[in-house]
Amino acid sequence: MQTKFNMALLACAAVALIYTGYREMTAHPQPRAVSDASCAPEAIKGIANITERAIHVSKCAQRAK
Repeated sequence: MQTKFNMALLACAAVALIYTGYREMTAHPQPRAVSDASCAPEAIKGIANITERAIHVSKCAQRAK
């Protein structure tokens, strides 16, 4: 019984990882303007795409130098 549950849980986790990976690999990051308002933590948290968020944070860090 426990083995079946573990296999079902493993299958669900695998499907979630595959879906997330496919979505991130096929997404095209949209360029965002870098300003004081867009570099605020709340604005950065509002970016749903992981890749876009990473690029934007990098640009904000370069701007702060």
